[in-house]
Amino acid sequence: MKKAFVIYLGACLIGTFTFAAGSSNDSSSSSDRYGPSSAETNRFSKINALIRLEKFAEAHAELKNLSPQTDEAERQNLLGFTARKSGDLVAAASYYNTALTIDPKHIGALEYQGELFIQLGDIEKAQENLAKLEKICWLPCNEEYKLRSALEKMLTN
Repeated sequence: MKKAFVIYLGACLIGTFTFAAGSSNDSSSSSDRYGPSSAETNRFSKINALIRLEKFAEAHAELKNLSPQTDEAERQNLLGFTARKSGDLVAAASYYNTALTIDPKHIGALEYQGELFIQLGDIEKAQENLAKLEKICWLPCNEEYKLRSALEKMLTN
């Protein structure tokens, strides 16, 4: 029922925004206008490039050199991700815990921590993270989908 209401509300809002926005010949893409701020993009752009190249240890080292700022939860989440992908599961757990202490609704940290729980064989905790994501993401979000898929894959194998 909650999701049906949110879908209805979303459709109403989209119609309102579409009408209000009108048409534009602006050449910038929607991701440029509605994506992360340029400060956030610049701060993590080199790290994200290293992650895409699967150079997790290098990305982790770059993240450790960044000073804490207002986006510290995201930095801790990325430290956890790169540590996990580098095989340091103990450090990854610590980073995810720190990220979630700073921002308990950080959907990226909840997803990645859930994937860590799966890796460690703690399906119950991974399911708890999925339940948290379901509450936070009124409409299904990408992080919720990825964690659900990882859980389903684990449970069917």
